[in-house]
Amino acid sequence: MNTLRREGWCELSVPTGHMEARLVGGEHSCAGCLEVRRGLTWGTVCDADLDLATAHVVCRELQCGAAVSTPQGAHFGQGPGLVWAEAFRCAGNESLLFHCPREPGHRCGHGQDAGLRCSEFRLVNGSSACEGRVELQVQGAWAPLCAAHWDLADATVLCHQLDCGNAVATPPGGHFGGGASAPWPDEVHCVGTEPYLWSCAVSTLGAPACGPGDAAAAVCSGLPDALRLRDGQSRCDGRVEVSLDGVWGRVLDEAWDLRGAAVVCRQLGCGAAERAYEAAAPARGAVPLGLSRVRCAGTEPRLTRCNVSAAALVSAGASRDAGVVCSGSLQVRLAAGPGRCAGRVELLHAGEWGTVCDDGWDLRDAQVVCRQLGCGHALGAPGAAHFGAGAGRIWMDELACEGHEAALWRCPSRGWGRHDCGHKEDAGALCSESVALRLRGGAGPCAGWLDVFHNGTWGAVCSNALKDASLSIICQQLGCGERGWLENRPGHTSLGTSWVDNIQCRRLRSSTLWQCPSAPWHPHSCTRGEEVWITCAGSSGTATQDSGEALNCSSMGSCPEEGELRVRGGEDRCSGRVELWHAGSWGTVCDDSWDLADAEVVCRQLGCGRAVDAVAGAAFGPGSGPVWLDEVGCRGSEASLWGCPAQPWGRGDCGHKEDAGVRCAGPVEPSQAPLPASQGTLPTIMAIIILGSLHGLVFSGLVARILLGKLRGRESQGHEEVSEVIYEQILEEWVDSCGAHLRPGTCLTGDPPTEDTPVMLQGGGPPQVGQEPPLQASSGSSYDDVGVACTEL
Repeated sequence: MNTLRREGWCELSVPTGHMEARLVGGEHSCAGCLEVRRGLTWGTVCDADLDLATAHVVCRELQCGAAVSTPQGAHFGQGPGLVWAEAFRCAGNESLLFHCPREPGHRCGHGQDAGLRCSEFRLVNGSSACEGRVELQVQGAWAPLCAAHWDLADATVLCHQLDCGNAVATPPGGHFGGGASAPWPDEVHCVGTEPYLWSCAVSTLGAPACGPGDAAAAVCSGLPDALRLRDGQSRCDGRVEVSLDGVWGRVLDEAWDLRGAAVVCRQLGCGAAERAYEAAAPARGAVPLGLSRVRCAGTEPRLTRCNVSAAALVSAGASRDAGVVCSGSLQVRLAAGPGRCAGRVELLHAGEWGTVCDDGWDLRDAQVVCRQLGCGHALGAPGAAHFGAGAGRIWMDELACEGHEAALWRCPSRGWGRHDCGHKEDAGALCSESVALRLRGGAGPCAGWLDVFHNGTWGAVCSNALKDASLSIICQQLGCGERGWLENRPGHTSLGTSWVDNIQCRRLRSSTLWQCPSAPWHPHSCTRGEEVWITCAGSSGTATQDSGEALNCSSMGSCPEEGELRVRGGEDRCSGRVELWHAGSWGTVCDDSWDLADAEVVCRQLGCGRAVDAVAGAAFGPGSGPVWLDEVGCRGSEASLWGCPAQPWGRGDCGHKEDAGVRCAGPVEPSQAPLPASQGTLPTIMAIIILGSLHGLVFSGLVARILLGKLRGRESQGHEEVSEVIYEQILEEWVDSCGAHLRPGTCLTGDPPTEDTPVMLQGGGPPQVGQEPPLQASSGSSYDDVGVACTEL
């Protein structure tokens, strides 16, 4: 092997051998600086040596679809090490870069490193590459994407991904033709700020077949003087960036006002401007300067038509960016639940997320939320902060939906921000598309009959077509190792329902079972004997985590609480890698934007005093499982990490080499621990009163009788299929409330609860994976807390 180094560039000749490609430093795994490994050595490629045919081969090898663009001049940053002085001359139909002919190439430095952006999605049958029918690559072939739930937020992500500016329209299915093959059933649910469609929530399991020709479509603006908003909460708020000559650049905040914001909002189709503000400069990477001293009249059709300067008037490090909030930034989500279709109702308004009060909250209000999110119909409308108390503003109160409204803000209410509630009254919703997963009947938590929760009912999974890739995803999702196998177990599961058959997970594009294609949901998908029993690699009594600690978690609800936090790999319990429990597994936090304010919240949550250091770069070792949170932006006063702004759960762009950690001052005695900002003294006082009330049995009995009377008078909103499950859970919670030294069933509220007089005990936290989710609808009322009082033994 002969190596030659001169003037910042390197030339290396190596024998033909192992070769592979990767993309580094991009916004997702299918974009970045092109690096090629020859033998054991990685090196970059001169941008003059990367043509479109070669780019297509690299994208195909990485299973990233087709090449979109080849940015030059180290667009994704300069690589380390060598720059190969040999060029590939691919025809474009090769399956691997290894098969392409090679010849001497250019000599360059890392300032000319080649970049590549691939996409498994494309737009076809339009007048340009930036409009048309949406297609994705499936097993080497292109198929239309089903139009179900396809909207402008989804199209915005795709347009940015394809370097096509911003989304202009989403014509109805079939506008650009239906395509030759059946539409693919993936349903994407984007906020509009994600870097890539696969970064959005994707639901495929049980999706019904899409009608022929019902293909998603998008019309993008194209790149010339296009706009986009970054680092916001939706596609209609955030920091302004403009495309000039095909390069995205910042818009500085000099002379920025509401008139300029009005032009931006109009150009993006985001309604009227609500606010023009000074935004922080990009948190990551260098973004070129685009426009400064933007002075608009407010009536211009495009921002570049305003009086602007394209020259940088101040240094990038000393400037702030122009930010806008448009009226189209309205959004709804369900937070702190087991998935995107169950949780605390939160609304985005004026660029800020807030909650909804449970006064007047009922199943019709929840129905609007479920339909708006593409989550089916409402099964429950719990109040009293059932999924935990939120933070920030309380945006709505006294909602009175009919159930058919297109959005929650279309329903009658007291108006934005007008309420008389606290966060202990935050409303929640449980939708029919809420899903959960468990293994039932085994000796440990990692072996048993595989069940899924759908439409309010647990049901079996059928064994047909279930292969190794699917088993691996299921076991990882349950925190039970990385592989599993089927076992032939006699006997029937006795659930009476079998929900799903023909599951076929895609190894590279399915990170949870919910992203795996299957037959549509049906309550009788299996015949007798087809139910599946799975044993996972972590089934030898317990499931193991990367720390070597046994995960003592049964499939019936002794898992950690949703959002529970811990640290691992440190010197003590107050230092280490930050890990969160969510959707049935422990995962980590990305160090992007991780700072001392974030660490302060973690240390407080752990009872470990003040934060000493916010540690990045997997300093306590890389974790395993999902990377749950990215771009965390705590103020430092939040009560828990999940109350801080961040990318949606599991939708970051990090690997475990970027896991975040903390070092805290040390354990704090309970008497010295300060209360979080979101808590007052009232909950503590109430807890003392409730304990004391066990000795005031007569008073408690009278209160409980009144409450039961109110509950009996309410309209029944239960679900027939799950009434027995609800009743059993109510009894379990009733017993739990009485405690070990109290006799269940002898409460002074009268007779124990029956199916005819259900009682919902609120405040127990969100349902967990492997636990019966609470489904009883609970209307808001004029009282705040419901308690129980039981007689002593």
